[in-house]
Amino acid sequence: MNSNYNNYINYNDWNTWIQQMMQQMKEQQQLIEQLTQKIEHLQSQEPPPRTVIEKIEYHFDQLKIETLEGTLQIGLTPQGMAENGIEDLYTGQMEDFEVEKLMNDIVPKHVDEYSASLNLNLTKDHREKIINDINQQLPERFMLYKQQNPNLNNQLITERISEEIRNSVTQYLDKYHKEGPQ
Repeated sequence: MNSNYNNYINYNDWNTWIQQMMQQMKEQQQLIEQLTQKIEHLQSQEPPPRTVIEKIEYHFDQLKIETLEGTLQIGLTPQGMAENGIEDLYTGQMEDFEVEKLMNDIVPKHVDEYSASLNLNLTKDHREKIINDINQQLPERFMLYKQQNPNLNNQLITERISEEIRNSVTQYLDKYHKEGPQ
């Protein structure tokens, strides 16, 4: 009877285990059904309306961004990319960057350095007039270099124009130093 008793205990343990497994399977099946209903509900909803922005005009001096979120699509399409490489998109920006570098850094630097080497005390107005006169010519000069030498990269063009600026500033300030204000 001892062996029958052990069999009976094992049978009860197995029976309990099977009931627990059945309960867990039932709970999991309910969870699967709930998740399926949520997925179907989400799929049946309409997507949020898309916002289309036709044209943006901005001025950098007035631009203040605290938080930027979302996706920006600037009209690039795979079809458009087949004809042009992505580097073509940055060409204009790089040229603008180089011209700004010339205007904001190189021109004032050449004027200041050479006038200092001659011990010339240029008035603020005279200095600004020289810088503005040169800066007005730079975009056109940069484009002329680009057209005449399409194989030159922007950095080489900037270096050549910088040398021209240095020579022009030197000639002008030498003449100004010798002849005085006219």
